[in-house]
Amino acid sequence: MSALKQLSSDWQEWVKVNIVKGVPTNSIAGTLMEHGWTDAAFELMSKSSKKLTLPFIDLSTNHIELPDRKVSVTFTCYKPFVAVIDNFLSPEECQSLIETADTKLQDSQVVNPVDGSFIKHPERTSRSTGFQRGEADIIKTIENRIEALLHWPVEHGEGLQVLRYEDGGEYRPHYDYFDPAQKGSEVVMKVGGQRVGTFLMYLSEVTSGGATRFPNMNFEVRPKLGQALYFANTKLSGEIDEQTLHSSIPVSKGVKYLATKWLREQPYS
Repeated sequence: MSALKQLSSDWQEWVKVNIVKGVPTNSIAGTLMEHGWTDAAFELMSKSSKKLTLPFIDLSTNHIELPDRKVSVTFTCYKPFVAVIDNFLSPEECQSLIETADTKLQDSQVVNPVDGSFIKHPERTSRSTGFQRGEADIIKTIENRIEALLHWPVEHGEGLQVLRYEDGGEYRPHYDYFDPAQKGSEVVMKVGGQRVGTFLMYLSEVTSGGATRFPNMNFEVRPKLGQALYFANTKLSGEIDEQTLHSSIPVSKGVKYLATKWLREQPYS
């Protein structure tokens, strides 16, 4: 039976009234989720994916047919929203990204909270490089795949980044969203607005270490070749979600390669 039809008559009427009012679907779903109607919230979003103002993965099935690939959902968390997707990239795609990136890696940077510039920081000890949207055929393929999975336009995303973490490489606990309380956030949000979601793709496996850890939620995702990890940086209401604190724990044996795609609330250029 439909989860929406299992709502009480009062809640069903509330949903109908707010849809007619034009309230964003994700805001309606957020309220449902806050009151314990998780399945109904996600069913509503799956039926209204084109009306969402945030990225969304349809979790109504365990396997998702994308235009060029079938992927599997292996882990989910709802508050905040986290999903682990198997088989998102092929081994050949992972290797191609690694080979292309390795020729132009530089020390990774972070956003300066004071003025919005990009600076090196001791808490982030990796090397990385960025690609323009659609820069190469493989980039286009991956971006289109992300768009199909998350129901979110390619134009609402930053360019793909590839990172390399060597022995001891890490990124200490941090947020991917731009803190509205920091002056530097005003600068980086002028184009594209807030970072509403983070999409990570593991391009290699390591013998020890290298997990993506969420300390506030007490779980971590360990690197697996071709696997993707998505997490929303904001709540369904659009507010920043402090539960999304995360880190890349130190690599203790091996080399970790990771591709990152940050999603913005508005078109980014």
